[in-house]
Amino acid sequence: MKKIFFLILIIFYSCSKNNDDSSEVAEPRMGNSALTNIFASGDVSKQSVEQAKKTIFGKWNLGNSNSSNRSYSAKSSECIFNYIEFTDSSYTMNLSISEGDYTPESGNIFGNYELVEDGELVTEVRLYFSVSGSDIHLATLTNIIVTETESDFNATFDIDFVIDLGDIDIICGDLGGSYSAEKEDAMDETIGADLDSNHYKVVRNWRMTSYSDSDGMDLSGVLRSYCEYYDYSSETDAETVTVDPDCIIPTSFQVNLSTFGTYVTITSDDTGSPLEIDVGTWSWINTEQTQFSVDDEWVGNINSLSETLWEFDSEDEGLSQSWVFSAIE
Repeated sequence: MKKIFFLILIIFYSCSKNNDDSSEVAEPRMGNSALTNIFASGDVSKQSVEQAKKTIFGKWNLGNSNSSNRSYSAKSSECIFNYIEFTDSSYTMNLSISEGDYTPESGNIFGNYELVEDGELVTEVRLYFSVSGSDIHLATLTNIIVTETESDFNATFDIDFVIDLGDIDIICGDLGGSYSAEKEDAMDETIGADLDSNHYKVVRNWRMTSYSDSDGMDLSGVLRSYCEYYDYSSETDAETVTVDPDCIIPTSFQVNLSTFGTYVTITSDDTGSPLEIDVGTWSWINTEQTQFSVDDEWVGNINSLSETLWEFDSEDEGLSQSWVFSAIE
């Protein structure tokens, strides 16, 4: 009888030990949130893919970094690496590019990322950018370590750009090197965002499938407008709209919403390659999470929202607009 009891203890202890994976331990600070844990930390090189994804998840600001995060191209453009943000499946890199005394312009890179592992431990994070429908290896991050100090999260990492940024129309020199970054606070709605919350449902990638407004514009008109320019004639006091023959009319419009208050819009060609990438901020207006604000200027009203379909409308200076988006897997 003692032998059997002792054997049971050994089996129980072994099972408990094998299941002692920190990636499976619930983070109490997340409450009942169904979103990715925003409180993960550690040395990515000592973590599994599942753990490392949580560790890098978030918006990492380099504004206060002491690292060499600025570069000069052959055209004497000053480039500043502002931040990099990782969601569950994609990343956004934001740069400020200025030339001479001109106001800096925003340069944005958006794409998928891959966690490369060796022996079930992550060795590097590869960033990709879509060109002609194919993912091109853009850069590699290594030596990623995230630490928590009094609820503040900081990361150090090395980044090596595999291709010249000029190849994707970003006029910068080599921004590779060692960086330190501070993690931006997530939106308040992140904590406790269960499966039924609008916050959980809307934080994902979306593709616009329908548009209409009170002026008679539809989705094809919206996409065509990216290549239209207006000519005004003082003689006839009339304005004509012309499509630039050298411009590629987008075939799709996508938006990515993150739980760190960032949105990314992407217009793409028929191969899926980005034509234009813009970033900004979004936030909820009401506690019911049925109204949201974009860049603190524009307000959308949600009519219907699930994990696969998002419908909303807006009234803007007498113009009534309606959108329908479908989730991208």
